[in-house]
Amino acid sequence: MFKRLGLLILLALLLTGACQKAPPAVSPPTLPPPAPQLRVHFVDVGQGDGIWVETWEGKSLIIDGGRRRSGFAAYLSQHRVKEIEALVGTNPDADHIGGLIEVLDSVPVRNVWISGQENTTQTFEDFVDAIARSKAAVHRARRGDRFNLGGIQVDVLHPVDPFFPGRNNNSVVLKLKFGDVSFLFAGDVEKEAEASVIAAGLPLESTVLKLGHHGSRTSTTPPFLTGVRPQVAVYQAGANNQFGHPHPETIQALRAANVRILGTDTYGTIAITTDGKTFTVRTGR
Repeated sequence: MFKRLGLLILLALLLTGACQKAPPAVSPPTLPPPAPQLRVHFVDVGQGDGIWVETWEGKSLIIDGGRRRSGFAAYLSQHRVKEIEALVGTNPDADHIGGLIEVLDSVPVRNVWISGQENTTQTFEDFVDAIARSKAAVHRARRGDRFNLGGIQVDVLHPVDPFFPGRNNNSVVLKLKFGDVSFLFAGDVEKEAEASVIAAGLPLESTVLKLGHHGSRTSTTPPFLTGVRPQVAVYQAGANNQFGHPHPETIQALRAANVRILGTDTYGTIAITTDGKTFTVRTGR
């Protein structure tokens, strides 16, 4: 009798366990996608321009690269840039395109944008050869052109045909807008090209202005500064450079307009990060 009772109890326990539901499987937490964020690096390349724009989607835009051995390609390598969506040589001078030769030879580039103006230097010839080796699609930038950097639109404000005399005034000028924050990259344009852009009625107002021609007195005229109305002005120049960049007249005009001034000669590499609403500035020193 006791043996039978024990079997019945055991059977009841087994049936009870069989009827219990297995605990639900626990799914790993789903991480939200990264918040859209844009970062613009004004790299310290000495006396020259070198800019890297990176998006939250991993897209890269390069605007100039300083002179040869400027350290620009090494900076991109340090930050593990594996592909470049667009590379822009704003003008054919060595302090803009020299460092791009190594970039073209070391990182895959999808699109190259240039003014189309030529130069007679060995650096320019080597730059053209590097573009050919890269197999990138080549575009002759003109006012009204537009291209996308992932979800961000980039507009070409200059140059135009026919060319102005000289090379500075035929620089490629770009405007990039992300939400409420925008960047204007003025290359080496001087007062004549600035007047052309103003006369065209283009939307100039921008949060950040990369000063034309390294902060030279030949650029950033009062009408142009009034049109852009920047909160921050960035110039790229070497410490104690032989040209005296940035010139005192430009700095005084910016201060009078209550613009925050940042230069690579003083602060090293300058990185501006934005979520499209606000922005932060980080400097190398």
